[in-house]
Amino acid sequence: MLAEFVEYDNTVRLHSAIGYVTPADKLAGREEEVWAERKRKLAEAEVRRRAARAPATVAPRQ
Repeated sequence: MLAEFVEYDNTVRLHSAIGYVTPADKLAGREEEVWAERKRKLAEAEVRRRAARAPATVAPRQ
């Protein structure tokens, strides 16, 4: 049970003290890659939110 917790803590749980990455990512030097992926996902989500909030365009009457 302890080994499962240590595995989870090192590979899944984000640690605020090391920049909200897992210790395994920090140790492997993937911190910048993780943050770049997060920024990309946030940008995509913002585009989707803006599109969902945009008023529907009405076709002109003929």
